[in-house]
Amino acid sequence: MTHTRTTTLVLAVLALGAGAVVTRAWMRAPRLEQPVVPMAAAPVHLQAEVVDPDFSPARSAEARAAVSRAFGNAVAVVQDEAAVGDFNGDGSPDLALAVRAGAGQAAAVADPLANWTVQDCVSPPARHPVAHPAPAPIVDREPLLAVLHGNGSRGWRDPEARQAYVVRTGLEGAWGARPRDAYPSLAPPPGRGIHDVLAAARAGGVVYWAGGRYACSGPARSSAVPVAVLP
Repeated sequence: MTHTRTTTLVLAVLALGAGAVVTRAWMRAPRLEQPVVPMAAAPVHLQAEVVDPDFSPARSAEARAAVSRAFGNAVAVVQDEAAVGDFNGDGSPDLALAVRAGAGQAAAVADPLANWTVQDCVSPPARHPVAHPAPAPIVDREPLLAVLHGNGSRGWRDPEARQAYVVRTGLEGAWGARPRDAYPSLAPPPGRGIHDVLAAARAGGVVYWAGGRYACSGPARSSAVPVAVLP
């Protein structure tokens, strides 16, 4: 009887010890981190639409103030006639007008670290890459087109509107907003329907959004060769 009790006690002690070891090992074992499932991006047609956008014409003073907010003193307005329209198809009013580099600011306009994007006025990219000569440096008094994309219903008038482009058109004079439907030869707009393009008042050139950049059609020239500018 005594031997049986002793054996039972030893087995109980061993069982308790084994349980303690297993428990400690389980507590110390690192837990595997479960992967986070990324949320799917909202489809384009589910993105919020701009409600009651303000497409009223731009007054000279407010257009100049918007250009100053976006570009500082890097560019100077040369035409008070500003174009207002939805140029990139997001439903928010955008602003565009003719400018030149400010006095001694040509290098600042072309600065790759600037808060705007400088683009040569070329046709949309072809399906097969084509080599183009490097654009010439921006020169003083070179005709430029400044475009400021809008934000929400206030569009370019919103103080948070800062997405800006400088397009090297090589064309003098004012620009106006025109319905894109009036130019059926242009490539189909990417994404949502795009309502407006920019048309040169003098030479008939057209600048339009091609998805991620502006493209040109008509007599607007590439800046690979220095343009002739008027005094």
